[in-house]
Amino acid sequence: MIIKVRGVLLRFTEYDNEIEVGGGTVRAGLTALTERYPRLGEVLLDRTGEVRPTHLIALNGERLTKNELERIATEDDRVDIVTAVSGG
Repeated sequence: MIIKVRGVLLRFTEYDNEIEVGGGTVRAGLTALTERYPRLGEVLLDRTGEVRPTHLIALNGERLTKNELERIATEDDRVDIVTAVSGG
């Protein structure tokens, strides 16, 4: 699968924004991504290994809840990570 990283998270992936990873599920792909970029794991995941609520995960454009991260993802699928931005 291809994981698309945007915005503030790019600095944690050495500015790679489309990263090909293995894994049979979205969660497995995220795990492979954070193993490759450990600093990304520190901001993407909480202490229990769950995606922090400030990040939205989408599979082929469909937003996933934390309970849907076990969805199958093949090499042709695209996972987007979008981070909420706050400010005034």
